[in-house]
Amino acid sequence: MAVDAITGAGTATGKARGGPGRRVVWALVGVLLTAFLSALDQTIVSVAAFPIATDLDPVDGVRLMPWLITAYMLGSTATQPLYGRISDLYGAKRVFVAAAGIFLAASALCGTAATMGQLIACRAVQGIGAGGLYSVSLILLGRAVPARDRAKFQGVGGLVIALATVAGPLIGGFLTGDHSLFGLHTSWRWLFYVNLPIGIAGITMVVTLLKLPEATGRGSHRIDVAGALLVVAATCALLLMTTWGGHTYAWSDPAILGLAAAGVLLLGLFALRQSRAAEPLMPLRMFRERTVAVATPMLFVTGFALMGAITYAALYLQLVKGLTPAATGLRLMPMIVGIMASSIGSGLVISARDGRYKIFPVIGTAVAAAGLGALATLRADSAYAVLAVGLLLLGLGLGLLMQVLVQAVQNTVPDRELGSATTTATFFRTMGQSFGAAVFGAILTNQFASRAAASTVPGLHGRDLAPERLAGLPEPARTAGLDAFTSSLGVVFVTGAVIMLVALALSFFLKEMRLREIDDIDALVGESGAAGAAAESGPSSAEAPAADDGGAQGSGTAEVRDEGTGRRDAAATV
Repeated sequence: MAVDAITGAGTATGKARGGPGRRVVWALVGVLLTAFLSALDQTIVSVAAFPIATDLDPVDGVRLMPWLITAYMLGSTATQPLYGRISDLYGAKRVFVAAAGIFLAASALCGTAATMGQLIACRAVQGIGAGGLYSVSLILLGRAVPARDRAKFQGVGGLVIALATVAGPLIGGFLTGDHSLFGLHTSWRWLFYVNLPIGIAGITMVVTLLKLPEATGRGSHRIDVAGALLVVAATCALLLMTTWGGHTYAWSDPAILGLAAAGVLLLGLFALRQSRAAEPLMPLRMFRERTVAVATPMLFVTGFALMGAITYAALYLQLVKGLTPAATGLRLMPMIVGIMASSIGSGLVISARDGRYKIFPVIGTAVAAAGLGALATLRADSAYAVLAVGLLLLGLGLGLLMQVLVQAVQNTVPDRELGSATTTATFFRTMGQSFGAAVFGAILTNQFASRAAASTVPGLHGRDLAPERLAGLPEPARTAGLDAFTSSLGVVFVTGAVIMLVALALSFFLKEMRLREIDDIDALVGESGAAGAAAESGPSSAEAPAADDGGAQGSGTAEVRDEGTGRRDAAATV
């Protein structure tokens, strides 16, 4: 049976247009629930790091404290490209469950850690599991849902990550304190134990409800081990550079310069390896597609703006307004509202308007730039409404960008490379988050230092002062210092707005492509029982059984055409 992906000819297309069934929806709820934990654990420890360090090691704990976050970040970021390739070979469902198992086991060990060394090691392992949870969750969405319907689910996925980023400090602050919950007294160990019941529930939903075809290429394909080692080493070098630079070491320190040089060299070797490897982790031919070549740097910029805005808007609230981490999380909610409205709304519109999506990244970058511009007007005495409007605009813009760009990349590549393409997209965005925090931090530090040095106010003039110490200064030095800080913060947000305008210019080069009506009928067969419909449509062009994780079988090959590219895909067996 030949199926036209746009006109909807054929019974299978009718099935696709009807969207995934209730069982698939609940399975994807389990996927997103588990992915939520991976994003949550990146920020939930931030407010609890000091109590944890002083509890486990009163002498050297504070010195090791940054590694509680760095170890997790290294593990989760460096492994993302590898997860994509493994998912293509062994099946996204298996890989997701394995990653979730690693994450939950490490969470349990984190909760029982007796020393800082043990906790840091367990956080690194936890990060390795987390690296597969979010990236592979997007692959599962791509496998289980036809492209036209993915926008709805991936919009929710983007909201889940943003919500976890903001809610992390709020939840972490509550659980770290001595509160009574279900008759038990909370402590910092609950930060990790809380993952277990939620994660087990999510895994159970995925295992029992999500039925996908079994991957068939693992016997004849290999993993590029050399490429994996190179990308892990390069990522670790660059992330350590951005983490240590301006804090542990000066940016001009030989250690930071050495890490930068090593990172660039290793990335070059990785690219060379990918151009020659028979089975590359990140096929460079993907970047010959204009959509991929444009969307990946836009995703880098999106991550850059997201992390920078959250980090420094939160710093403004805590340092200038004197709010607690929990109160800060609540004040950041306008951004979540914006992301929720635009990501889910754009997904519904994309599904309703023949799968066209290019207009949303164009509008999204413009609105996000306007939001960053509004944040640049913040002053020490600004009303909360100024911050709320800026965050709302930024959230609306980011919601139109994050998942739409990932979906555009997924729609461009052949189905057999869906995993590699998805993790490539998420890898670029994650690296953008790391570089955004580092670049914005360097700008803020330099701007504040120059303003403080130039001040003529007694008690502030010429002092080598960190912004975090402003609260302890006497008046009028404190007021002058906060003014210098907010002015420096304005430069940070203006820089972010300019970078977002670069993304706006890139967005015009995105190639308009209609999202395919069906691009993985195997998934639909396993999920919605399309095998019966295929049998009624007449004899198939090829007889070949398709094994499914859950036992679904069918035969025949569906040829899918995308009118936006003229490309035909032998999508699946039906």
